Amino acid sequence: MASSAHPLNLVDVTVPREAHDDARRFYLEAFGWSVEADIPGYPIMGTGPGGAQVGLMWEGNPQSGDLSKFWQTGKAVPFLGTQDIEATLAEVERHGGTVAAPPRQTGPVEVAVFQDPWGNHWFLCETGNENSHESGVSA
Repeated sequence: MASSAHPLNLVDVTVPREAHDDARRFYLEAFGWSVEADIPGYPIMGTGPGGAQVGLMWEGNPQSGDLSKFWQTGKAVPFLGTQDIEATLAEVERHGGTVAAPPRQTGPVEVAVFQDPWGNHWFLCETGNENSHESGVSA
């Protein structure tokens, strides 16, 4: 397997949803998750010690701006952390992917969206940290 000059870590999977309170209650009670960062419209849930994080994005959240087209109920959105968003996007394009939304600053996080050759959308986030949601930052 070829190694990438820009390794990516899965930092978050965001689950778009319509019924905010119902979705929050479901994940807290059914899975035993906890709220690690209670960001309005985008709580970050912890899945347990050493586990990944899951964000619950409200479909239609006005804070999403032009990225809202990627938030659709029934379609989870993976976030990949990178140390160099521009270089990662260049590598994606070199291997047949396309940039679906160019990099932009969202608070302390720079985000972009790419589409793999099979049509799947992936968010990239760069903060200089391995886990962008560790400090309660959302994109």
